[in-house]
This record gives sequence, C-alpha cells and structure tokens, in this order.
Amino acid sequence: MARDDNLMMKHAPDRVALFQELFSAPSRVLVLRALLRKPLSYAELFDVIGDTMSRPAVHAALIDLRGMGYIEDDAPDGVVRRPQGTKFTARRDLVTRDFGQVLEFVLG
Repeated sequence: MARDDNLMMKHAPDRVALFQELFSAPSRVLVLRALLRKPLSYAELFDVIGDTMSRPAVHAALIDLRGMGYIEDDAPDGVVRRPQGTKFTARRDLVTRDFGQVLEFVLG
C-alpha cells in the first residue's frame, strides 16, 4: 500500500514540515551544510561544492534556503539581484531549533 507523504505530515508543526522540505532536495542540504561551516560568497560556495552541482542549482538552493529562513545574506534590503561578493550565512539557531522540533515530533 502506497503512503501519501502529505497525509503523513498533516499534523506536523509548520517548521517540522518545512524542515522535511529542506531535506527533500539534496542540493539544499549540500548548500546549507557548506554554509553552516562559515559564511561564503556565491563564488566561494561554488568552489567548496565543486562539480557536484551546477551554478543554477546552487543559485536555486540559495533562493529556496533564503525563502525558508535558513540562510541570510549581507546584501542591501530590497535588492533583487545580490551584488558580487555577497556573503551568505546559515542561521544555525533556526536550523538547530527546527531539528529539535523534528526530533520531538518523531519521538512523540
């Protein structure tokens, strides 16, 4: 019998569901993992990740992670295109909090 993942997560807290979404894309996990070590610019991030991912995949992961709240950057507010050299930083506090909520949810 096939399981419907949406049904399984129906009663999960919002941040638990969001954390599960983070892990549904390996590109997001790789980018977040690199940024948890230290803040990086786009070029530095791509150098760290190497040929594991394309530049568009790295860019898409950054957009997703920023939208999820797991990363932030030092670009001026309101800019659509981040300037070259913008540093991206992982929100370790939020990642840790959400991971704790996932554990609490899973362990019941």
